Amino acid sequence: MSDENRRFTRVPFKVNAEITANDVTYNSNEISNLSVGGCLIPVSAELDPGTPCRIKIFLEGTSDELSVRIKGEIVRADSGFTAIKFTRIDPESLFHLQNIIRYNSPDADMVEGEINKHPGLL
Repeated sequence: MSDENRRFTRVPFKVNAEITANDVTYNSNEISNLSVGGCLIPVSAELDPGTPCRIKIFLEGTSDELSVRIKGEIVRADSGFTAIKFTRIDPESLFHLQNIIRYNSPDADMVEGEINKHPGLL
């Protein structure tokens, strides 16, 4: 998808993350790009588009208490990357996700506008 067609600003985020789908957990030490609507994680997985999944983004180390937890679905899994569309997130995780995007974007004002225009997951 070209940058012009994207709805949300995307930022790289160098933290541990995991995807769980079909009772298998895949781990990564980074998120190639993260937005309030989805993410691209460098994980090789044989997952079909539409497969439900859970994403956990660890905010400090590997402690479960300090993580963002999101439900999503696989958009694509190829070339060593897995793309995920977010479908559900609890309010506390959404708050943390929005702050991650704000503070890692070169244009925080643009991100703020995106969040105000789309306060939930779309």
